[in-house]
Amino acid sequence: MTTMAKTISMKSTAFGQDMLEVLAEQQLQKVAFRELEISASILTLKGYLVKKLSRWNWKIAPGLCQPELRSLYPVYFDSVRVLLAECVAEFFQTGRVYMAVLDPYRMEYLEREIRLLVLMPEDVSSLLRALHNVQNPAHDLIARWKDPADRERWMEHIQKLHQTISQLQ
Repeated sequence: MTTMAKTISMKSTAFGQDMLEVLAEQQLQKVAFRELEISASILTLKGYLVKKLSRWNWKIAPGLCQPELRSLYPVYFDSVRVLLAECVAEFFQTGRVYMAVLDPYRMEYLEREIRLLVLMPEDVSSLLRALHNVQNPAHDLIARWKDPADRERWMEHIQKLHQTISQLQ
């Protein structure tokens, strides 16, 4: 019996799912999940993270000082752009982006399919910069993988994303 390799993607992480829910609530519901506009998504998620991190609960982490908190911003912002790069790559490979969105009335996840992607040249540049940044072995998104095999799969995933997004320039 063989073991299945763990999925290595931002979209499959708890953080990725949280960010997709934020997008669904703040942006996608307004357009009935018809389109994913990458520029607006970057702004929506950055705004959410700035608001969330600026209200850090100092009682939970009293040792975390403001400069340390500020160092988290670039990691989270890179994470958001990697998540959006995964959505862009998925769209250009399949013609749609799938996401599971919690229906609060039925308390179950519903599959949503987005069939239109709005991607500007500056979005491509932003995504490529983030994909370049997260390939640095010292970057937190690589360092979090303790198993070298997971780190290697993460790097392969990021390199494939970079290759796919590069074709859009």
